Amino acid sequence: MKFFALVMSALYVLGGSALLLTDWLEDIIRSYRLPIGIMLIGYGVVRAYLWRRKFADRQEGE
Repeated sequence: MKFFALVMSALYVLGGSALLLTDWLEDIIRSYRLPIGIMLIGYGVVRAYLWRRKFADRQEGE
């Protein structure tokens, strides 16, 4: 269960990359694909950073 947040972070980054680098969902999301892709990648990176910091803090305390 402790790696769930890391897996979700990877999924956010992959989804954002798919929006930015492919024509996936181009018919549905025309004008907002770029901002949504950037936001998904940013959110995934922030979640991964927070997970890493939380995991490192737990390792120091033990």
